[in-house]
Amino acid sequence: MTVPDEAKFSAVVAEHGWHRVGVLCLAVWLHAADSLLAATVMPSAVAEIGGLAFIYWTIALYELGSIVAGFVTGLMSIKLGLRAGMTGAAVVYAVGCVASAAAPDMVVMLVGRTLQGLGGGWLVALAHVAATHLFPERHWPKIIALISAVWGGSALIGPLIGGAFATAGLWRGAFVAFALQAVAFAVLALTLPRDKAGHIQADPLPWRRLALLAGAVLAVLAAGVWPEPWSAAGLLAAGAVLLMLVLRLDGRARSRLLPPAPFSPRTPWGPGFVTVLALSAATISFTVYGPLLMEVLFGATPLVAGLVLALESVSWSLTAILFARAGTQAEPRLIRLGTLLVAFGVVGFVLVMPHGPLVALLPWAILQGAGCGMAWAFIMRRIVASVATEDRERASSAVPAMQMMGYALGAALAGIVANMAGLAEGVDATAAKRAAFWVFAVFLPIAIIGVRAASRLVAPGRSEGQPPGRPRDASDQAVSSGRAPSRRMT
Repeated sequence: MTVPDEAKFSAVVAEHGWHRVGVLCLAVWLHAADSLLAATVMPSAVAEIGGLAFIYWTIALYELGSIVAGFVTGLMSIKLGLRAGMTGAAVVYAVGCVASAAAPDMVVMLVGRTLQGLGGGWLVALAHVAATHLFPERHWPKIIALISAVWGGSALIGPLIGGAFATAGLWRGAFVAFALQAVAFAVLALTLPRDKAGHIQADPLPWRRLALLAGAVLAVLAAGVWPEPWSAAGLLAAGAVLLMLVLRLDGRARSRLLPPAPFSPRTPWGPGFVTVLALSAATISFTVYGPLLMEVLFGATPLVAGLVLALESVSWSLTAILFARAGTQAEPRLIRLGTLLVAFGVVGFVLVMPHGPLVALLPWAILQGAGCGMAWAFIMRRIVASVATEDRERASSAVPAMQMMGYALGAALAGIVANMAGLAEGVDATAAKRAAFWVFAVFLPIAIIGVRAASRLVAPGRSEGQPPGRPRDASDQAVSSGRAPSRRMT
């Protein structure tokens, strides 16, 4: 069977050029590669500037900045426009890289990492916004699949770059290299078409909600490394309560960060956001504890454990590219099947991780990544296509924000469960075997929630392109027919 020309990636390039596609890919690369690069350069940095006790926070504050930036990107893109937003995000990111590169002590390093997280999270959220602004709806799955492929490649290349700089004794050079890339990106972003949305009068930023959101994320991140399990559970609960308060306040506000009722089962987009949050939380245990458990239980070297872990990212990327050409008729099946594969992956880790052998982990890592790659782009397309036109920026940027929030919540819960299983008292085979069961089993109900939400998202008769009670306007019709709304770009 031949593939229609319009379904090929070459059709996207022919219609829009490599320039727009390249901007999105570079934005994702800067965020994804840097988030992984830090893990390999920070030991060398700590050896020079000190602050070993705070090494976790060089990662955690990056995640904090990324999540907060993801939540506010929709509003900022309305306020500034896509071109100005991308340029500003690149500048913030570059300043953070320079601060980290020049850091004389850990205090400056933490400030730099926070700025890198803000700029990087803003960039990756804007990449998702740009995917729905710069390209017609029929190309969204292909563009999101390409973003996924870049993310997967970053998972392999980022740590290698950091390791190369650290091995050469040039850990500061790693941050300089990414600062230079950010400057190049800022120049490239200036060549994007001018976005008229940037001239729309927008309300001031909701600083109170952003402060509450930052407090929620900090509580969740602290819970993941707090040694006493019950105190950690209290921190996680406090973070969840603050997050719900943010959502409640946002729903009542005139200047919203998110689409209305983002988790409501009564809206077309609500089940989509639940799916993203639940499956992100359910799959993070393998990333956080997989390498440690493989080394302790099966004697794997760090390199082998890293390669097994990378299989998930590679599988996600390849599957996303493979199914990006699927049409809208196949979309419901792919979403259902993909989310089921993710849940089966969690089940496989529950059964295999405590007992092994190591090679038996490979199918489940591949399955989990393939399920995400198969469904993710289509879940996002459904979410963004279903909201009102004026909420498209918020919906596009909220997807990666919910994904990162899910990772943070899942990592915190996995940390609490691992400590309760005995890892807080020392890493021995008995505690590791016990933890190997529970850090995956506890997420089975969450994975099931994600599967059920995905099924609701694609249920027959569900309004997929029209919010309840709201007729589609001319801009909506233009997007669905493959034409970018003329008021967006000039």
